[in-house]
Amino acid sequence: MPKRSGWPTPSKNRSTVLMFGVRRWKVGFEMKRLTLGIAIGTLVVLALLLVLRTPLGNGWHRFGLIPLSDLEKFELLQRALASTENLETESADRDWEVLYQHLPMDASVALNRALNRTLHLEQAIETAEVALAGGAPLDASAADRTRAVATARQAIEQYQALSHDPVTAAWLASRVDLLEAATLAETEAARAIREQVLERLAQQIDSMSDEPQGIRILAGPWLQAWEEIEASDVETTAAFQERSATTLSELSDRAPDNLYLALRAAKLGVAARSFQSDAPVVRTRELARAIEPTLRPLTEAIGLTPDELAQSIVDAIEERNWALASSQLNLWFNLLNGTDQVKTDRRRIQPHPLDRLSFVTLRELSAKLVKERPAAIGKAPLKFEHWAGGKVPDMVTAATIDIDLDLQPEVISVTSAGRLELWQAAANDPTEWRSVAQLDVGMPATGLLVADLFMVDASDPRRLQILARGEDDAHASASRHSTIPSLLVYGPEGIRLVAVDGRAGVPPEERLSLPDGETGLENVDQVITAAAGDLEGDGDLDLIISTRNHGLRLFINRGNRTFFELESIGPDDPASPLRNVSAIAIVDVDRDLDLDLMVVDGESGRVGWVENLLHLQFRVRELPELPAVRGANRIRVGDFDGNVSWDLLYGGPARVGLVHTQTPEAGRWEIETADEIEHGGTDFLVADWDNDSWQEMLVTSPRGALWQRLLGGTASEPIACELDPVRRLLEAVDFDADGRLDLLVAVEGGWAIRRNTTDPVGHHLGARFRGIDDNHPASGRINHYAVGSVLELRFGPHYRAEVISSPTTHFGLDGFEQASTLRAIFPNGLTQTIRNPPIDSIIEEEQTLKGSCPYLYAWDGEQYSFVTDCLWAAPLGLQVAQNVVAQDRPWEYLKVDGDLVRPRGDHYELRITEELWEIAYIDHVALTAVDHPADVEVWTHEKVGPAEIAGPELHAFLDSDVLPLYAAIDPAGEDVTHLLRDVDGNHYKGFRQRLRQGLCPPHWVDLDFGPWPDGRTENRVLLVLTGWILPTDSSLNIQIDQNPDLEKIEFPSVWVPDSEAPDGWKLAIPYMGFPGGKSKTIVVDVSDVIRRDDPRLRVRTSAEIYWDAAALVVQTRRPEIVTHELKLTAAELVYRGFSEKHRRSETSPEWYDYSQVSREPRWPPLGGKFSIFGDCLPLVRQWDDRMVVMGPGDELRLTFRTPLAAPPTGWKRDFVLHCVGWDKDADLNTLAGQSSEPLPFRSMRSYPPPPDQAEQLRRVEGLNAEQLRRRQSFRHFWSR
Repeated sequence: MPKRSGWPTPSKNRSTVLMFGVRRWKVGFEMKRLTLGIAIGTLVVLALLLVLRTPLGNGWHRFGLIPLSDLEKFELLQRALASTENLETESADRDWEVLYQHLPMDASVALNRALNRTLHLEQAIETAEVALAGGAPLDASAADRTRAVATARQAIEQYQALSHDPVTAAWLASRVDLLEAATLAETEAARAIREQVLERLAQQIDSMSDEPQGIRILAGPWLQAWEEIEASDVETTAAFQERSATTLSELSDRAPDNLYLALRAAKLGVAARSFQSDAPVVRTRELARAIEPTLRPLTEAIGLTPDELAQSIVDAIEERNWALASSQLNLWFNLLNGTDQVKTDRRRIQPHPLDRLSFVTLRELSAKLVKERPAAIGKAPLKFEHWAGGKVPDMVTAATIDIDLDLQPEVISVTSAGRLELWQAAANDPTEWRSVAQLDVGMPATGLLVADLFMVDASDPRRLQILARGEDDAHASASRHSTIPSLLVYGPEGIRLVAVDGRAGVPPEERLSLPDGETGLENVDQVITAAAGDLEGDGDLDLIISTRNHGLRLFINRGNRTFFELESIGPDDPASPLRNVSAIAIVDVDRDLDLDLMVVDGESGRVGWVENLLHLQFRVRELPELPAVRGANRIRVGDFDGNVSWDLLYGGPARVGLVHTQTPEAGRWEIETADEIEHGGTDFLVADWDNDSWQEMLVTSPRGALWQRLLGGTASEPIACELDPVRRLLEAVDFDADGRLDLLVAVEGGWAIRRNTTDPVGHHLGARFRGIDDNHPASGRINHYAVGSVLELRFGPHYRAEVISSPTTHFGLDGFEQASTLRAIFPNGLTQTIRNPPIDSIIEEEQTLKGSCPYLYAWDGEQYSFVTDCLWAAPLGLQVAQNVVAQDRPWEYLKVDGDLVRPRGDHYELRITEELWEIAYIDHVALTAVDHPADVEVWTHEKVGPAEIAGPELHAFLDSDVLPLYAAIDPAGEDVTHLLRDVDGNHYKGFRQRLRQGLCPPHWVDLDFGPWPDGRTENRVLLVLTGWILPTDSSLNIQIDQNPDLEKIEFPSVWVPDSEAPDGWKLAIPYMGFPGGKSKTIVVDVSDVIRRDDPRLRVRTSAEIYWDAAALVVQTRRPEIVTHELKLTAAELVYRGFSEKHRRSETSPEWYDYSQVSREPRWPPLGGKFSIFGDCLPLVRQWDDRMVVMGPGDELRLTFRTPLAAPPTGWKRDFVLHCVGWDKDADLNTLAGQSSEPLPFRSMRSYPPPPDQAEQLRRVEGLNAEQLRRRQSFRHFWSR
């Protein structure tokens, strides 16, 4: 193994040298060792290739090249990568050719060049298909395609000669072959190519001994070739079917963790009547246990459990009942095929060429440029001096905690006997620390965790807060964290939760306490380590606990610091290499917006990925391609090379593993390189110690301390560090507020602070984000300290990212005097950007609001004005409780006030925009003009609720039929008539507090409309209410469902006076409906329930509804109205962006300024396919399951012809917009919320569609296949 030169310690004694060796692990296939003769022969061949080849790009020749500097190569490489990622393949090829000429021995460049040419071939074929559909002759672009095939094959061969990577080369070559076959239509030549691909790949897979990564990637083109042969008109033989089934079964055996492969092997095996097809069926059941909560409700619909359905297939195979096996397997296949787990596993064996782009050379050039720069920052040796400490005999660990939220951290220590001690600096001397509280937790301890374990909910009296601050607090901020975190102490006998109270005036004996009551953690013991993170996206922190007796255990927080355990998420097998997890990092590693776990086992040294599959479903994947580091006790996740992909550093005494990755799309996290570094020390800690913007690994040992910079993805040579001996490095924290990270360390006999005195250092920025309390009017339901959020900082040409794991997240800025942007991506998908954040300071920021549903704008004669939101009655996948989905009603009739719609020439123009993190499906739109006398009010019967209480009915009544509000009384007996008499934007809020966003204690308003009009006892009576609602979402509904202290939402009901009832009122209409989203008017028919002798009404709810006006209509006659069905003349889908939002008051809904728009992406990309931009009139003319699928930033532009005649004098024109469609929030707990798939349809009974409607779903997918060809760009949002 190659060794790097030794690191000199601060001592002059050369015998105290720590040796750092680096071994590189080749990821994906076995590294071949070449003899000297083969190596020389290869070099000769390469030299001949360089001399003889003809350049394919812009005419460069090998000889006479103008030399490029490293900076020029770096910039050219960045441009080439960006062009390829943006599918600008022609311009990218020119750049790759230049790079290939200048770096002829670089396998990374050669690979990217081959990938780009493969992508160019795909584009050429797609262009030809589009032209053919438009009537162009088939051979119009044949020469271009032939040339693209040849250049792609040549680039692949040249890459293979350089890299000795037969797997990637075979994958690319097979992809090119299948693309060529696609150009030959259904000919014998095309079939021959596909059969050759099958045979060649089968032989190569057979020759691979133990390379699951390579087997997975080659399985993709093999399956594609087989599917294309099966789809052809030529019938396959039984022998072909049997041989294919055998190969696919072997592929599944060789990649046993891939559910997609197992599912396809089972289906093909049963189709071929293979007696061995029971094995892949059993494998599908075992792999699908991770998604048991999703499957169980679906199989219950057919009267079986998942186990029983899978077993029925196995039994039918054993009995040779192939008809039954096939029918039952079809059910099982339809159940699994649409799950995210199958889709993810399919992507793993069928990667896109962009997934395989190599960033190795980019990292190497970046590191080289950093080393060559002349700046002094980053050159100075690290220096730490003793600053303070505390004596704690038998201390096992310590941590920082800010008990009074003044930005000055305190220290909490714990001994092996379980004695906690809280330490605080003296007010007049920060180097003098004293013990201010102690507590014996009653058990031995090995570790502790600091975390806020309450829901973002200020209403819980046990949640200790500091809300008011003195005027002399110079650091006070409205965005300051206000909740004091709790402690979790753990050890072999279990776990203790400890409440911390740092408020002024609290006596020392009450500052640390054990809460009363059960926590749900009483049966936990043998704890190794623990971590906290919001793994279900409901706004509170859950606990992940590693134990020696039961492996990983996950405890779900009810939001009140009590927990219930999820079924085992980790291996419970004592022989598992991930049985004894010693360190846990919480991060959305694959950037699909759910938090995963990266873990390392201290005994086996193996690394694992606990992949979050949403809806409390997880699967554990060991990563065998990474080096095992026995004794590992730390794992650190960071973007060490700035390529927008999370890298890993893990290890312990003596060695660490350094892993670099790439993330080509959401849900794909690819390991690119893995280095094993021997540091010879006893402990390490990673941070940016000198603010040069790069992470440095600080290593300690009894012989001294050294550090190593992680430069753009490579590790620098070791450098000596001035640091007194320590037992263990605990935390990197800025204790003295000078912008440099100091050290909290364990020393003999206690703890100490080592102050960072490194000089010079770069500029810095500290970021503190606060999740908003649910009682805040703009709550967004993020845990209070925003743990798990991603912070991205851009300054100059640089990109740095960190995951929030502590109250303050630190960034170094090197010598840059200004940062461009600081962007936060919260765990619920909300993003927030601060432009030009101040440097050398701490930024305190509060999260902003997340909204819901598409917006409607209309041309009002001068501009496009905001009208309201729409599709409120048709939420898809909205869970109202765990596995209980709200019913959707896909049609609605919205009144649009005529003052907001004016002709533009001979037409009216409406805009429907999707500006939130959601997907809109619009199947049909129609507009009706309603002309009526000016003294007549017109309203629709629309409201949120089932069809029985809403519908196409149009209400029209005279102004003289309206009884104005006489009195309105709130639950406290106060008169609120002035708030409800007119529609004026002054809203009545009947609640004093919120329990969660959208959920309040029950409240009401009593409405009195005065004496009953004479002679109208038989008339129709309508209650007319105007208001808006701030709703819950799936995550909040799940959280409410989990918390036994919270009642379900009570939606609005109508009550009437009753002298015999205890409170004088009785229920008359249990569910009256409510206004959906922004301000709307609803009409409730109360004719059959209102008492004519006491015509008072009570409207009661626990939903968060703000009422603007109330009136009662006692209808004398139906006035005359005239309707005009308007012709839809144009519908166009475009990308527009996001309007600027405003809010008039805390009780008013938001409104949006159409004239102020940002085109920058605001939300993380969603999966699936979306409608292509352009004309979409045929898609929305009628309700026919052909629909426009809109993502964030999209706009549907609608044009309707005006009626020939204007309204008569004294009349007014209003409008009714009829929409048919659905809306799907991308909330992490919305079923299928992260993708546009599956599509909804008219006959759908529930969403996602049940397995027995799979045929209808395929029909709808076929109807929309031609226009659903757009995907959201991953790199447009996650950009460097």
